[in-house]
Amino acid sequence: MKRFLLLILTLLLYTELYATGTFSTGFLFAVDGQNGAIDKIRNDINHDMRLTQYSDPSASINEMDVIYSPSLNINFRYFYDRLMMQLAWEYSTCFFFNEKGSITPSSGDKNTIELKYSRFTFPFTMAIILPAWNNSRFFIGGGLNLSFMMLEVNKSDYATLTRFPDKKNTYSGYIPGFHFKIGAETTLSRNYSISFEYIKYMSKNFTVESDNGNSEIYIGLNSFEIGVGINYNVNSGI
Repeated sequence: MKRFLLLILTLLLYTELYATGTFSTGFLFAVDGQNGAIDKIRNDINHDMRLTQYSDPSASINEMDVIYSPSLNINFRYFYDRLMMQLAWEYSTCFFFNEKGSITPSSGDKNTIELKYSRFTFPFTMAIILPAWNNSRFFIGGGLNLSFMMLEVNKSDYATLTRFPDKKNTYSGYIPGFHFKIGAETTLSRNYSISFEYIKYMSKNFTVESDNGNSEIYIGLNSFEIGVGINYNVNSGI
C-alpha cells in the first residue's frame, strides 16, 4: 500500500500545473465484479455443503452461483490542469439479486441458505490526467477509502452449516482500504461529459463478530468495478 501511494505522489510531483481549476459532479453506474468480501464467504459455504455431501452421499446440494452487484457512485471532482481530486459516496447491494443455495440431508429437512449484502464506501482519489483527442482524456490514479459493510446469512434449518449457528446471522463493520482507478472521459456538450472507469478496491480482511456475538467471519473489500458515468462540468475546457 505504501509503495502504491508513493507511486501516485511521485507522478503528481512530475505533473506541471498551469491551468485554472474546474469543478465537476456526476453519477457513475457500475457493476461490482466480486461482491466485496462475500465471494469468499459464498465459496466457504459451498465448500461446507460439499463436505456434508461427502460424509452423507445421499444428500443433495445446490451451490450458490456468482452474482454481480450493481453500485451507484455520486462524486465531486476538482481538476487543476493534469491533476484530478475526487471525493465520492458509493452504495452497492445484492439485495435484489440475493445469493441462494440449499442442502438436503438424507435424514432431515432441506436447509436453504441466503446471503444479503450491502456496503457504503467513501473513496478519496488523486489522479493524473492524460489528454487524448477530440476533447477526450484519460486518467489514472488511486487513493484511500473507508467502507461500512453489512452481511446477513439466513438459514431455514439449524442442523447444517453450524459455522452460522442461528437462522438469521448478521454482521457489520467498518473496513479501511485503498483503491486503484483508470478511466477515460469525453465531452458530450459544453458542460456534460461521459466517462468509463475501472476501479480495483483492496483491503486486509478483518474479523467481524455477529450482532449476537456467537459467531465471526473474515470480511474485507477486495473487488473490482466497471462502470459508466455522466458528469456536469463547470468551465470544463477539456
